[in-house]
Amino acid sequence: MSFYEANKYIHDLFGFEHKFEHKKKDVKEFKDPLEIFKKVKKKKYSCDVSNLEIYTDEMLKEYVPYPYIDWIREGIMPWTCDKFKIGYSNQKKRIIIPERYWCGSENDYLGIMGRTVIKEFEMLDIPKYLAIKPYPRSINLYGLQENYQYIQEENYVVIAESQKSVLKRHSRNDKTVVAIGCHDISEEQVKILIGLNVEIIIAMDVGVDINHIRSMCERFYGIRKISYIYDKYNLLKDKEAPMDATNKIYNYLFKYRITYNEKERKEYLKWLEKQEKNLKR
Repeated sequence: MSFYEANKYIHDLFGFEHKFEHKKKDVKEFKDPLEIFKKVKKKKYSCDVSNLEIYTDEMLKEYVPYPYIDWIREGIMPWTCDKFKIGYSNQKKRIIIPERYWCGSENDYLGIMGRTVIKEFEMLDIPKYLAIKPYPRSINLYGLQENYQYIQEENYVVIAESQKSVLKRHSRNDKTVVAIGCHDISEEQVKILIGLNVEIIIAMDVGVDINHIRSMCERFYGIRKISYIYDKYNLLKDKEAPMDATNKIYNYLFKYRITYNEKERKEYLKWLEKQEKNLKR
């Protein structure tokens, strides 16, 4: 039985009137073949902050407000954990990392990220980070709410990948670091950083390609002073962040950071052109 016959049979069975009208398809006008890609680009960075769900610190009561011992051994001090409301969940076996909203008050939170304390997480297919209370990370900068005043005083901001980098530097009395949560920066985060009106310093983990870092710098070129920390002297370990190193090494890398100037930009554009030629082949 065809779909039409089955449909008619069901209508007859229940005594419904069966009507069928064949509508001719409208002739579509010619459209820009790149329109779909343009729409995707627009949607990718769309963000309606008016509908954000903001939480208070009441949501933290179900977690133990104590620092994790291994983090203290790594150099994240108890006073920093207290400032950032770091906690622990024995049930989830995760360190609780709440994220304050950068333009809210001190008690405005977007959500909670949980970092596993199970060392064999890769072997057991356990995600290293898990959103316990999900939130859109791309519209925020971790640590900006806590460090805003100091960033303005020092007249620069350092962009790291992970929340741990922010906490480690804060424990060493360096309150100029914020985290984007990955090694890609969103359009909303770009706007927030430009709005700070300070020098922007990118400090990605070891292993991130230099041209990827330059592509991030390109977003700020000609708008703000932009530079990046790059371990060209091999002082860091594999996948290590500059903030994981000793204070002496970090300060050295910071001092000899690379300014993204016209010369750097030419190198990036040359690489970009080469990539485009390879794609055409």
